Amino acid sequence: MNQSSMQCSSKVSSWKKILLLAAFLFLLTDHSPQLTAAVAVAEKERDPVTISVVVVNPSTTKTQTVPVKIDLPQEVTPKDVLEKGDLEVEYSDEHSSYYLYKKEVLLAPKETKVFRAVVKDLWFIPSEKLDSLRSYTELILGRLKKTGYFDSAKKLAGNITEQLNEIAAMQGDEGLSRKTRIGNYRRNLLALGQIKEDLARMEKLLTFTGGPPVPEMLEESPLKSDSPSRTTTWLVIFLIIVFLGLLGGQFFFTWHRRIKSAQNVASVREATFAILDDPEGGRSSTTQSAGTVKKPQEMPKQTNGHGTQPPPKTSSNV
Repeated sequence: MNQSSMQCSSKVSSWKKILLLAAFLFLLTDHSPQLTAAVAVAEKERDPVTISVVVVNPSTTKTQTVPVKIDLPQEVTPKDVLEKGDLEVEYSDEHSSYYLYKKEVLLAPKETKVFRAVVKDLWFIPSEKLDSLRSYTELILGRLKKTGYFDSAKKLAGNITEQLNEIAAMQGDEGLSRKTRIGNYRRNLLALGQIKEDLARMEKLLTFTGGPPVPEMLEESPLKSDSPSRTTTWLVIFLIIVFLGLLGGQFFFTWHRRIKSAQNVASVREATFAILDDPEGGRSSTTQSAGTVKKPQEMPKQTNGHGTQPPPKTSSNV
Protein backbone atom coordinates (compact mmCIF):
# COMPACT_ATOMS: atom_id res chain seq x y z
CA MET A 1 0.00 0.00 0.00
CA ASN A 2 2.82 2.39 0.90
CA GLN A 3 4.72 1.50 -2.30
CA SER A 4 1.72 2.26 -4.54
CA SER A 5 1.13 5.59 -2.79
CA MET A 6 4.79 6.49 -3.27
CA GLN A 7 4.53 5.68 -7.00
CA CYS A 8 1.41 7.85 -7.33
CA SER A 9 3.08 10.74 -5.53
CA SER A 10 6.16 10.45 -7.78
CA LYS A 11 3.94 10.53 -10.89
CA VAL A 12 2.10 13.59 -9.57
CA SER A 13 5.39 15.35 -8.84
CA SER A 14 6.71 14.58 -12.33
CA TRP A 15 3.53 15.99 -13.89
CA LYS A 16 3.89 19.10 -11.74
CA LYS A 17 7.43 19.57 -13.01
CA ILE A 18 6.27 19.26 -16.60
CA LEU A 19 3.47 21.77 -16.05
CA LEU A 20 5.83 24.21 -14.34
CA LEU A 21 8.29 23.92 -17.23
CA ALA A 22 5.50 24.55 -19.76
CA ALA A 23 4.29 27.58 -17.78
CA PHE A 24 7.84 28.92 -17.61
CA LEU A 25 8.28 28.62 -21.37
CA PHE A 26 4.92 30.30 -21.95
CA LEU A 27 5.89 33.23 -19.76
CA LEU A 28 9.18 33.61 -21.61
CA THR A 29 7.49 33.81 -24.99
CA ASP A 30 6.10 37.14 -26.14
CA HIS A 31 2.91 37.93 -28.02
CA SER A 32 4.50 39.71 -30.94
CA PRO A 33 1.85 38.51 -33.48
CA GLN A 34 -0.85 40.48 -31.64
CA LEU A 35 1.40 43.52 -31.55
CA THR A 36 2.19 43.17 -35.24
CA ALA A 37 -1.52 42.86 -36.03
CA ALA A 38 -2.27 46.03 -34.07
CA VAL A 39 0.42 47.92 -35.97
CA ALA A 40 -0.96 46.60 -39.25
CA VAL A 41 -4.44 47.85 -38.35
CA ALA A 42 -3.04 51.22 -37.37
CA GLU A 43 -1.34 51.55 -40.76
CA LYS A 44 -3.53 53.29 -43.29
CA GLU A 45 -5.17 50.95 -45.72
CA ARG A 46 -3.86 51.58 -49.21
CA ASP A 47 -6.00 50.96 -52.27
CA PRO A 48 -4.90 48.15 -54.59
CA VAL A 49 -3.33 48.95 -57.94
CA THR A 50 -5.02 48.05 -61.21
CA ILE A 51 -2.91 47.15 -64.24
CA SER A 52 -4.68 47.07 -67.63
CA VAL A 53 -3.86 46.03 -71.15
CA VAL A 54 -5.97 46.62 -74.30
CA VAL A 55 -6.00 44.29 -77.32
CA VAL A 56 -7.55 45.37 -80.62
CA ASN A 57 -8.30 43.55 -83.86
CA PRO A 58 -7.58 46.11 -86.62
CA SER A 59 -9.08 43.98 -89.37
CA THR A 60 -12.57 44.81 -90.62
CA THR A 61 -13.25 41.39 -92.15
CA LYS A 62 -11.12 38.74 -90.46
CA THR A 63 -11.41 37.17 -87.01
CA GLN A 64 -8.03 36.91 -85.35
CA THR A 65 -6.49 35.07 -82.40
CA VAL A 66 -3.83 36.96 -80.44
CA PRO A 67 -1.91 36.32 -77.18
CA VAL A 68 -2.26 38.59 -74.15
CA LYS A 69 0.56 39.37 -71.73
CA ILE A 70 0.70 41.73 -68.74
CA ASP A 71 4.14 42.31 -67.25
CA LEU A 72 4.12 42.68 -63.46
CA PRO A 73 6.63 44.77 -61.49
CA GLN A 74 9.53 42.92 -59.88
CA GLU A 75 8.13 43.40 -56.39
CA VAL A 76 4.88 41.53 -57.17
CA THR A 77 4.64 37.80 -56.39
CA PRO A 78 1.70 35.43 -57.06
CA LYS A 79 0.34 35.95 -53.52
CA ASP A 80 0.11 39.71 -54.21
CA VAL A 81 -2.21 39.25 -57.21
CA LEU A 82 -5.77 39.88 -56.03
CA GLU A 83 -7.62 39.57 -59.37
CA LYS A 84 -6.40 38.23 -62.69
CA GLY A 85 -9.53 37.08 -64.55
CA ASP A 86 -8.81 34.15 -66.87
CA LEU A 87 -5.12 34.99 -67.15
CA GLU A 88 -2.41 32.68 -65.80
CA VAL A 89 0.58 33.67 -63.69
CA GLU A 90 3.93 32.82 -65.30
CA TYR A 91 7.56 33.54 -64.42
CA SER A 92 10.15 35.10 -66.72
CA ASP A 93 13.74 33.92 -66.20
CA GLU A 94 14.98 36.67 -68.50
CA HIS A 95 13.49 39.55 -66.46
CA SER A 96 13.34 37.73 -63.08
CA SER A 97 9.72 38.76 -62.60
CA TYR A 98 6.18 37.41 -62.98
CA TYR A 99 3.69 38.15 -65.71
CA LEU A 100 0.07 37.33 -66.60
CA TYR A 101 -0.49 35.47 -69.84
CA LYS A 102 -3.15 33.95 -72.04
CA LYS A 103 -2.09 32.11 -75.14
CA GLU A 104 -5.14 32.64 -77.37
CA VAL A 105 -7.76 35.38 -77.32
CA LEU A 106 -10.35 35.33 -80.10
CA LEU A 107 -11.20 38.78 -81.49
CA ALA A 108 -13.91 39.51 -83.98
CA PRO A 109 -13.31 42.17 -86.68
CA LYS A 110 -12.72 45.57 -85.09
CA GLU A 111 -13.27 44.08 -81.61
CA THR A 112 -11.50 45.53 -78.58
CA LYS A 113 -10.97 43.76 -75.26
CA VAL A 114 -9.55 45.08 -72.01
CA PHE A 115 -7.79 42.78 -69.54
CA ARG A 116 -7.23 43.95 -65.98
CA ALA A 117 -5.20 42.68 -63.06
CA VAL A 118 -5.50 43.96 -59.49
CA VAL A 119 -2.46 43.69 -57.22
CA LYS A 120 -1.57 44.90 -53.73
CA ASP A 121 0.03 48.31 -53.32
CA LEU A 122 3.57 47.35 -52.29
CA TRP A 123 5.36 50.55 -53.32
CA PHE A 124 5.55 52.44 -50.05
CA ILE A 125 7.53 52.42 -46.82
CA PRO A 126 5.33 52.32 -43.69
CA SER A 127 5.19 55.61 -41.83
CA GLU A 128 5.86 53.80 -38.53
CA LYS A 129 9.25 52.75 -39.87
CA LEU A 130 10.13 56.30 -40.88
CA ASP A 131 9.08 57.63 -37.46
CA SER A 132 11.15 54.94 -35.73
CA LEU A 133 14.25 55.91 -37.69
CA ARG A 134 13.67 59.58 -36.90
CA SER A 135 13.26 59.05 -33.15
CA TYR A 136 16.25 56.72 -32.97
CA THR A 137 18.42 59.31 -34.71
CA GLU A 138 17.38 61.96 -32.18
CA LEU A 139 18.08 59.57 -29.31
CA ILE A 140 21.65 58.85 -30.41
CA LEU A 141 22.29 62.54 -31.10
CA GLY A 142 21.15 63.40 -27.58
CA ARG A 143 23.58 60.86 -26.11
CA LEU A 144 26.46 62.43 -28.06
CA LYS A 145 25.58 66.04 -27.20
CA LYS A 146 28.33 66.57 -24.60
CA THR A 147 31.06 64.63 -26.40
CA GLY A 148 33.71 65.49 -28.95
CA TYR A 149 31.84 63.56 -31.61
CA PHE A 150 28.73 65.74 -31.50
CA ASP A 151 29.56 67.74 -34.64
CA SER A 152 30.09 64.60 -36.74
CA ALA A 153 26.93 63.02 -35.33
CA LYS A 154 24.94 66.20 -35.98
CA LYS A 155 25.99 66.16 -39.63
CA LEU A 156 24.96 62.52 -40.01
CA ALA A 157 21.66 63.20 -38.25
CA GLY A 158 20.98 66.12 -40.60
CA ASN A 159 21.47 63.91 -43.64
CA ILE A 160 19.19 61.26 -42.15
CA THR A 161 16.43 63.76 -41.36
CA GLU A 162 16.63 65.28 -44.83
CA GLN A 163 16.30 61.90 -46.53
CA LEU A 164 13.40 60.89 -44.30
CA ASN A 165 11.56 64.09 -45.16
CA GLU A 166 12.10 63.48 -48.89
CA ILE A 167 10.73 59.93 -48.61
CA ALA A 168 7.66 61.14 -46.74
CA ALA A 169 7.03 63.88 -49.32
CA MET A 170 7.30 61.49 -52.25
CA GLN A 171 4.92 59.00 -50.67
CA GLY A 172 2.41 61.71 -49.75
CA ASP A 173 1.89 62.81 -53.36
CA GLU A 174 -1.24 60.97 -54.51
CA GLY A 175 -1.24 62.48 -58.01
CA LEU A 176 1.75 60.51 -59.27
CA SER A 177 1.33 57.83 -61.89
CA ARG A 178 1.91 54.17 -61.15
CA LYS A 179 5.26 54.05 -62.93
CA THR A 180 6.46 57.17 -61.14
CA ARG A 181 5.41 55.78 -57.76
CA ILE A 182 7.25 52.50 -58.42
CA GLY A 183 10.37 54.40 -59.46
CA ASN A 184 10.19 56.59 -56.35
CA TYR A 185 9.77 53.53 -54.16
CA ARG A 186 12.91 51.91 -55.54
CA ARG A 187 14.88 55.12 -55.03
CA ASN A 188 13.51 55.37 -51.49
CA LEU A 189 14.76 51.86 -50.75
CA LEU A 190 18.26 52.94 -51.73
CA ALA A 191 17.93 56.01 -49.53
CA LEU A 192 16.74 53.78 -46.67
CA GLY A 193 19.89 51.69 -46.98
CA GLN A 194 22.01 54.86 -46.77
CA ILE A 195 20.07 55.97 -43.68
CA LYS A 196 20.83 52.68 -41.93
CA GLU A 197 24.52 53.02 -42.77
CA ASP A 198 24.55 56.55 -41.26
CA LEU A 199 22.82 55.24 -38.14
CA ALA A 200 25.46 52.52 -37.84
CA ARG A 201 28.16 55.23 -38.00
CA MET A 202 26.41 57.16 -35.23
CA GLU A 203 26.25 54.05 -33.08
CA LYS A 204 29.98 53.54 -33.66
CA LEU A 205 30.65 57.12 -32.53
CA LEU A 206 28.66 56.37 -29.39
CA THR A 207 30.85 53.36 -28.62
CA PHE A 208 33.95 55.55 -28.96
CA THR A 209 32.75 57.59 -25.96
CA GLY A 210 32.98 54.48 -23.77
CA GLY A 211 29.27 54.36 -22.96
CA PRO A 212 27.24 51.39 -24.24
CA PRO A 213 23.77 52.03 -25.65
CA VAL A 214 21.10 52.36 -23.01
CA PRO A 215 18.27 49.75 -22.90
CA GLU A 216 15.72 52.07 -24.52
CA MET A 217 18.09 52.52 -27.45
CA LEU A 218 18.38 48.77 -27.87
CA GLU A 219 14.59 48.49 -27.81
CA GLU A 220 14.07 51.26 -30.36
CA SER A 221 16.93 50.34 -32.67
CA PRO A 222 15.59 49.78 -36.20
CA LEU A 223 18.77 47.96 -37.13
CA LYS A 224 17.67 44.87 -35.19
CA SER A 225 14.38 44.49 -37.05
CA ASP A 226 15.60 41.37 -38.89
CA SER A 227 16.36 39.45 -35.67
CA PRO A 228 14.02 36.54 -34.82
CA SER A 229 11.37 36.93 -32.14
CA ARG A 230 11.66 35.37 -28.70
CA THR A 231 9.03 32.77 -29.57
CA THR A 232 10.95 31.68 -32.65
CA THR A 233 14.19 31.49 -30.65
CA TRP A 234 12.70 29.25 -27.97
CA LEU A 235 11.05 27.08 -30.61
CA VAL A 236 14.40 26.55 -32.31
CA ILE A 237 16.04 25.72 -28.96
CA PHE A 238 13.28 23.23 -28.13
CA LEU A 239 13.62 21.52 -31.52
CA ILE A 240 17.39 21.26 -31.08
CA ILE A 241 16.94 19.66 -27.64
CA VAL A 242 14.42 17.14 -29.02
CA PHE A 243 16.75 16.30 -31.91
CA LEU A 244 19.71 15.78 -29.56
CA GLY A 245 17.56 13.58 -27.31
CA LEU A 246 16.45 11.39 -30.23
CA LEU A 247 20.01 11.17 -31.50
CA GLY A 248 21.34 10.22 -28.05
CA GLY A 249 18.61 7.59 -27.66
CA GLN A 250 19.50 6.05 -31.00
CA PHE A 251 23.19 5.90 -30.04
CA PHE A 252 22.33 4.34 -26.68
CA PHE A 253 20.13 1.58 -28.12
CA THR A 254 22.69 0.82 -30.85
CA TRP A 255 25.44 0.56 -28.26
CA HIS A 256 23.23 -1.65 -26.05
CA ARG A 257 22.46 -4.05 -28.92
CA ARG A 258 26.14 -4.35 -29.80
CA ILE A 259 27.13 -5.08 -26.20
CA LYS A 260 24.42 -7.72 -25.92
CA SER A 261 25.40 -9.41 -29.18
CA ALA A 262 29.08 -9.38 -28.08
CA GLN A 263 28.13 -11.05 -24.78
CA ASN A 264 26.15 -13.74 -26.63
CA VAL A 265 29.10 -14.47 -28.93
CA ALA A 266 31.47 -14.66 -25.96
CA SER A 267 29.19 -17.09 -24.07
CA VAL A 268 28.87 -19.36 -27.11
CA ARG A 269 32.64 -19.33 -27.61
CA GLU A 270 33.28 -20.22 -23.96
CA ALA A 271 30.82 -23.11 -24.13
CA THR A 272 32.49 -24.46 -27.28
CA PHE A 273 36.00 -24.31 -25.78
CA ALA A 274 34.76 -25.98 -22.59
CA ILE A 275 33.46 -28.98 -24.55
CA LEU A 276 36.68 -29.32 -26.56
CA ASP A 277 38.93 -29.05 -23.49
CA ASP A 278 37.00 -31.55 -21.26
CA PRO A 279 39.39 -34.57 -20.67
CA GLU A 280 36.75 -36.91 -19.24
CA GLY A 281 34.56 -36.54 -22.24
CA GLY A 282 37.53 -37.19 -24.56
CA ARG A 283 38.59 -40.50 -22.86
CA SER A 284 35.09 -41.85 -22.65
CA SER A 285 34.52 -41.26 -26.31
CA THR A 286 37.88 -42.88 -27.16
CA THR A 287 37.14 -45.96 -25.01
CA GLN A 288 33.70 -46.29 -26.46
CA SER A 289 34.97 -46.07 -30.01
CA ALA A 290 37.80 -48.54 -29.29
CA GLY A 291 35.39 -51.01 -27.72
CA THR A 292 33.36 -51.20 -30.86
CA VAL A 293 36.32 -52.59 -32.88
CA LYS A 294 36.20 -56.46 -33.06
CA LYS A 295 39.35 -58.55 -33.38
CA PRO A 296 39.34 -61.30 -36.07
CA GLN A 297 38.90 -64.89 -34.73
CA GLU A 298 41.87 -67.24 -34.96
CA MET A 299 41.35 -70.71 -36.52
CA PRO A 300 42.41 -73.68 -34.25
CA LYS A 301 45.54 -75.53 -35.40
CA GLN A 302 45.34 -79.33 -36.16
CA THR A 303 48.18 -81.57 -34.94
CA ASN A 304 49.09 -85.27 -35.43
CA GLY A 305 49.63 -86.02 -31.81
CA HIS A 306 53.32 -85.27 -31.89
CA GLY A 307 53.00 -81.62 -31.85
CA THR A 308 53.56 -81.34 -35.54
CA GLN A 309 51.15 -80.54 -38.25
CA PRO A 310 50.35 -83.49 -40.52
CA PRO A 311 51.32 -83.19 -44.11
CA PRO A 312 48.65 -82.34 -46.53
CA LYS A 313 46.79 -85.19 -48.15
CA THR A 314 47.29 -85.84 -51.79
CA SER A 315 45.20 -87.96 -54.06
CA SER A 316 46.48 -89.72 -57.08
CA ASN A 317 44.69 -91.64 -59.70
CA VAL A 318 46.42 -94.80 -60.97
